[in-house]
Parts: sequence; C-alpha cells; structure tokens
Amino acid sequence: MKKHTIEIQKELFKKGKNLDKYRSLVLGQKGLLKLMKYELIVTLTSNVAGALGLWLRRKLYPAILGMVGRNVTFGRGVVLRHPGKIFIGDNVVIDDHCVLDAKGEDNRGIFIGDGVFISRNTVLNCKNGDIVLDDGVNIGANCTIFSASEVRVGRDNLIGAYSYLVGGTHNFSDPETAVIHQGRVSRGIRIGPGGWIGAHVTVLDGVEIGKHAVIGAGSAVNRKIPDYAVAAGNPVTIINKRMVDGKGEQKPEVTVGIINYNGEDVLKDTINSIIAQDYESIVEIIVIDNCSTDGSIELVKRDYPDIKVVKMKNNRGPNPARNEVLKRASSEFVLIMDNDIILSDDCISLLVDAMIRNPQAGMAGPQIRLQDRPDQIQYNGVNIHFVGEVVMNRYELEKALVVGAVSAGAVLIRRKNAIEIGLFDKDYYFGWEDGDFSFRMTISGFPCLIVSKARVFHKKEKRGMSWVRYQVRNRWWFILKTYNLRTLIFTIPAILIYQFALFVFLLLKGHGIDFIKGSFDVIVTLPMTLKKRREVMRQKRVRDRYTLLGRRISIIGDAGSLPMIRAASSLLNLFFSIYWILFGWLIK
Repeated sequence: MKKHTIEIQKELFKKGKNLDKYRSLVLGQKGLLKLMKYELIVTLTSNVAGALGLWLRRKLYPAILGMVGRNVTFGRGVVLRHPGKIFIGDNVVIDDHCVLDAKGEDNRGIFIGDGVFISRNTVLNCKNGDIVLDDGVNIGANCTIFSASEVRVGRDNLIGAYSYLVGGTHNFSDPETAVIHQGRVSRGIRIGPGGWIGAHVTVLDGVEIGKHAVIGAGSAVNRKIPDYAVAAGNPVTIINKRMVDGKGEQKPEVTVGIINYNGEDVLKDTINSIIAQDYESIVEIIVIDNCSTDGSIELVKRDYPDIKVVKMKNNRGPNPARNEVLKRASSEFVLIMDNDIILSDDCISLLVDAMIRNPQAGMAGPQIRLQDRPDQIQYNGVNIHFVGEVVMNRYELEKALVVGAVSAGAVLIRRKNAIEIGLFDKDYYFGWEDGDFSFRMTISGFPCLIVSKARVFHKKEKRGMSWVRYQVRNRWWFILKTYNLRTLIFTIPAILIYQFALFVFLLLKGHGIDFIKGSFDVIVTLPMTLKKRREVMRQKRVRDRYTLLGRRISIIGDAGSLPMIRAASSLLNLFFSIYWILFGWLIK
C-alpha cells in the first residue's frame, strides 16, 4: 500500500518563484534549456490542425518524451506533464485532447506498449504512481485512469467509453478530520490480458481482473474477478464463465546451461536460484566445466545428482563451452549463464514471455545488477557505435526493448537461430565474444531483446587490464566481420582516430605493448577473419544504417573521472557526432 505524498495545491501556493513551481509541476525536470525546448515545441505544435499538425507532433514530440517508437500519432491538444517519464511504443495513436500526466516524485511514469489506441479526452493521471498499458490495449473516449501506486492493463484489452480505473482512494479512518486532509492510500489495479471492460465501468482500488474476463456496462468492480469470468452489476457479481477447453497453457521447454570455471564458492547460489524459478518447464540443467581445478564439479555431483556435467578437454574461453550447451540442449529455448549469476525468481518466465511475444527475436537478456550493490545496473543491453564501441542502453521499460547486443552472462537464446548463424565464434577468448554473437543475431534478422523487468545479480570481480590484447584484437575482428564494405570505407577514418586515442590512453596506463600485440594479431589473422566475413555477409539481412549509431560513447569508463581524460573524451565524442552528421547518411 502506497501513501500519496504530492499535494498540487501546496506546490502551487508555497513560497518560491512561479517559474520554478511551473517547471516542477509540468516539466518535472531541472534546467532552463529543457523548459524552453518543452515550451517551444508544445506552443508551436500542440494545436496545429490537419496533416501538418500530425506531422509536426510526430517529428518533435520525441524530443521531450522519455521514449517514442515508430509511427506514433498525437492528436491536437494532447497535454503532456512530466514528459520525460512517458514511454511510448510503436504504432500508437493518442487522440485529440488526451492528458498524459506522469507526475510524481519517485515514480517511474507512464508506459504505453505497441499498437495501443487511446481515444479522445482520455486522461492518464499519475499521482506518484505508474500506469502500464501493455501491447494492443484499446481505450474508448472520455476514460480516466488514475494511479497512486501501479495500474496495469494487460495486452489486447478493450475498455469502453467513460470508464474509470481508480488506482487509489482517500483515507477516511479518522471521523474527526476532513477526508481531504487525511491523504490517499493505494493498492493499485491489475487487469489480465484479452478482456473487455464495457462503457461506464468503475474499477476500484485494489481490484484484480483475470485474463479474458468481460465486465458488463455500468458495473462497479469492487472485488477480484477470476479468469474467463463474465461479471456485471453494481456491485459486480459473476454471472457466467466463458467456455475454455480446460487444457492448461503449455509453456515452452527451457534448458539451462551454466559455464563454470573454478566456481566452488559461487556455484551453489547460482544453481539454487535456478531451482527456485517460478517457471515450471525447465527440462534440464547442464554444467559445462572449463577445466576447473577446485572442487566445483565434485560439489555439483554430490549435492545436485540430477544435473548433467560435461567436462571440456581444454579451456579456450567461454564460447566453446557455450556452443557445447547449444549442441546438447534438448529444448528450443536455452538459457546460458555464468557461474556467478543469481536469477530473480521470475527471470526465466519474463524472458520466455518476451520471446513468445516477439517470435522473430533470436535472444533475450535480463538486466544485470551487482549483487553487493543491487541498486547499481551493470548491463542493460547495448547498441553499437560506428567506431566499434558500445552505447549503453539507458531505458528501463516495462516491455522488452530491441537493442543491438546483449550480454551472455545470462541470456535466453532461440536455439535454431543460434545454429543458423553458426553459434558463438570459438576463436574469441575474452572481450567482444558475446557482443559478436548477439550482433550477428541482430544483423541476420533475429533481433536481440533486453527485458529490464527480468533481473539477475552478478558477483562481480574486478578484471583490471590484463585482457587488453584480446580486447584490441577482438574489436577489429568484430568490425571487419560485420560491417559492410561501404560502411568500412566511410567510417575507417573515424575508427583509426579512435584507435589512436585508445593507444595513447593505454600507453599512459602502461599497456602500449599489449595494444601493439593485439593490432599485430589482427594482421596475422586477417585471412581467417576475411573467410568468416564472407559467411557473415552471406547471412546478413539488416543494413548497417539500422544497427549502427553515432551517439555519445563512454570511451574510457572509470578513467573518465580524471579532468584531462574527461575533456579529451568530450572532444572525441563531439568529433564523432559531427562526423556522423556529415557521413552517416552515406551508410546503407
């Protein structure tokens, strides 16, 4: 239960500058430039009629919203409050005079999935709560959804006109105090997928409505509604049940493969987190051991006799071991993970659900957090910068998001797609070994998903800089294998400038020789790389213009805390941005 803490009246009439109060209530972000951008875009486009207005809003509103997908239509007079916390998927229509109010101090905001239609005069109103509309939701005219904690409407729901979802209520426990002064409390509302809520329906706080349920027009829903129920009345009663075939929903089978090397002190927690999953169709767990010298394999055989153990003949890094899992798996979905990863209880369920909803996807990764600092995100998917570096994904969405690459520290893979692209490249030892595989998935037409709601926790060990040689070599392998020839021609000047800057940095850190050795390895292995490139190009289906970005990159990671290095990094990023503007359009 969440108590509402924001009082708009107090915000409006408290002492302070009117501009600051307006910015706090409407924009929800600091910074005069952000306010000016918001005011300029809204003032010039909000009420422009006709096709011109639709075009202007489609082009300019993404600049003030948290995220906007493709083919999103905004009608006239749409009100956006705290727009940085509004996230919209693809093929969405928001009709005239709707209000999207994501206001709150510590909430996440409004999340609108793909294919959602919101009819005119509908209000989505957050009071320090969240509103989630899953894919395919259709909301009739003049509806109101209020949330002081979380209101979630499952996919493919139809909500009739003039309906009211009340995700919060007033506290009235003290009869001697005016209700308006006792604050709000909220338990939220959850509506399952595939249902229909008729016109003029009120759904009260704390209600759960099951999947494929139907609520008759004019009803007041004050109780839990089971799956497939037909209910109506004020208060609502169950009057029928929709016919179902009685068969349980069959979940796809999943094989879990753990890549182990000397994991005696971490492996038990990892295996226990797999056993604790709420997903019931895990058919096998396989431990692939990379020539461990501790007692980890004895531990597995003693404490988990049902788990298969496969010993590799030699340790050539994680990729050959990952391939062994994919070859031996008996199921179509394979979860590959490191031995120091702990899964949240619903992790596999969320990853499988994302893959089912996105049948073209080749793999889905969870958000990876540090176990000793669970509030800190380590990986949340990446995209690829045209100089051969990563652009970290900053979005934490309710729905799965397509990214360029995901970490193989924990990832669910569609086995047939992995086999089709030739599995993991066994010649990568460390560095880019999972980035190469997942990006080849992307360019072969099997998108990578990041599912931020699915979380795992990593017992991270500091790696240091002992792998510089492999990182330098493997980055070049990645570029030479996956970039089109035209892309290489137009990006090679910027790539070489980046490599020179990297060399200078590593030289200052005492790793210049490692950089030279890695670069020499690239030359020696060039015939092998070109042979692999031919196979990658044969399978490539997605153009570089759709997979490479020119956004800002963090070139030197933690070293960015040094003022001189930070300044050099900013100059390089500025150069790359200008370079992309000038030459990026030439990439096909």
